[in-house]
Amino acid sequence: MIRYCYFNNKIIPQNKALIPVDDIGILRGYGIFDFATTYNGKPFLFKEHCERLRNSAQQLGLKVPLSNKEIEHMVETLLHKNKLKNANIRIVLTGGKTLQGLSFKPQDGTFFILTEDIVSIPEKLYKQGAKLITHEHQRMFFQSKTTNYITAVSLQQLRKKKNAIEVLFTFQNNVLECTTSNIFAVKNNVLITPKENILVGITRNFVIKSARAQGYLVEERAVTIEELKSADEVFVTSTNKEILPIVTINEWKIGGGTVGDHTKILMKDFRDHTNKL
Repeated sequence: MIRYCYFNNKIIPQNKALIPVDDIGILRGYGIFDFATTYNGKPFLFKEHCERLRNSAQQLGLKVPLSNKEIEHMVETLLHKNKLKNANIRIVLTGGKTLQGLSFKPQDGTFFILTEDIVSIPEKLYKQGAKLITHEHQRMFFQSKTTNYITAVSLQQLRKKKNAIEVLFTFQNNVLECTTSNIFAVKNNVLITPKENILVGITRNFVIKSARAQGYLVEERAVTIEELKSADEVFVTSTNKEILPIVTINEWKIGGGTVGDHTKILMKDFRDHTNKL
């Protein structure tokens, strides 16, 4: 079956979408993206994803060529054309043609939208909890969702060897974020999550808002490695993981190695919400 994508003002077969070899996204890795998903055929928190895309573009001096409504229309068109009720949505923007190796024209960027099959996290990890491993690293341009995932990609073999779901970045004794997720700790009924030097996730913000609506105290602040070790519960949040409980970090057991009650409550609330969409 032919899979279609949006590529520079056209909807074309995905295997016909060709990025020039002199694109600065290829030669210099200069680009941004955002990643969303659908529930019951509807893009979830799509306005927030589009706004983050624009913020990322602004940080790197790029220009998003479509309005938010136009992007959403293209996504709906692709879902229909690809006969997909639910899919992940990847929106990518590079600087386009390289000028003398390091420059580009923002108005001539390469812009494309892909719809991807959803690869579900095994349900047993939501019931039993998952594992993280740590790595000392702080991402450049952490305010922007850039296409630079060199560190994350290079750690995938180690992650798989250690049977971990994600790699958690730490820096100078502070907990930051995972390769594709944000992290929360629960201590004495209080939710704690890093605030600085991270990419602020769309699901992270949704969970914070939802938790506060349920009466939880949420602290957005610096979190040390020692605090994380002593947490009662830990979970990560992301578009493709929703709320995923963590019971092991490296060799440290969190909360006795079982999924905590607060995490279960927040997981249920999230799924109740998305089931109504």
